[in-house]
Amino acid sequence: MITVGNPSFLSWKQIRNLGFSRAIFNSITDKISLVSVNIESDLNGIRLHRIYDTYVSDQKRIVSYNLGMAFAKYYSEKLLDIPNLIHVETLKKQDAIIFTRNLGDPKREPDLVGLSPDGNWHVFESKGTTQGQLESKLADAKEQVGQVSTIHNQTPATFSACATNIGYDRIVSLIDDPDDKTNRDFEINTKKFIDTYYSPFLSIENVFEKKSQLREMDGFRYYANDIEMQGLRLTIGLEEETYFLLKESSITNIFEGLNKMKNIIGGLSEEASIGLDGILVKYEEY
Repeated sequence: MITVGNPSFLSWKQIRNLGFSRAIFNSITDKISLVSVNIESDLNGIRLHRIYDTYVSDQKRIVSYNLGMAFAKYYSEKLLDIPNLIHVETLKKQDAIIFTRNLGDPKREPDLVGLSPDGNWHVFESKGTTQGQLESKLADAKEQVGQVSTIHNQTPATFSACATNIGYDRIVSLIDDPDDKTNRDFEINTKKFIDTYYSPFLSIENVFEKKSQLREMDGFRYYANDIEMQGLRLTIGLEEETYFLLKESSITNIFEGLNKMKNIIGGLSEEASIGLDGILVKYEEY
């Protein structure tokens, strides 16, 4: 949710302009709360919580949009081994992406773009709904993801259209490839892509003006900081090797390290959420 939810970008500049609490809430806390409040989970599976019934229509759209994004991120990791997936609008804010050939509909660009450790780009479009109609949502997503032809002069390795129905009994997704691709090209600055992706962690460290603490969980070593606000204790951490390579701007070595993450996190407990990107997130109420 931090990387693919409603587009925002946590930076030192944003923290100065908005204040620490607002910036953290907008980019991190609000997104995590959106999942924890609206998704019910138990031994029978996961489903939409009934609190959704209390929302007005505008709130419902925000929830379904963001949850649809979260499931796209989940599938990108579990099905395609993509560690880094980020919102195109977030990349735009950092001048990390430009359109070099734009023969498609400029209002129909895909939501998400990802980069895997093998250097291949991936394009995702996500639709979230609580009203069913998955086939029509999927068709719309396929048209949107098909707006891309190349990224940095490469044909993306995968084009994925994802439509998710978030229901009170279960959550169902359909994923498919687009039928056609238009002549629309991106160029992405790889270093800015990585910097933008990991900026929430680095920005938090800068705010605290101290080095993150080295911790360990089941043999997984990571650097982390804790945030406490509005009754929520949030831990955000980054795998030890990825942390140091990011500090050194060693992009190639970061990819090599991320390539090992799947084996590293496979045997860990479920005390915290750890992604293929090396980011650890844990939250608890207090």
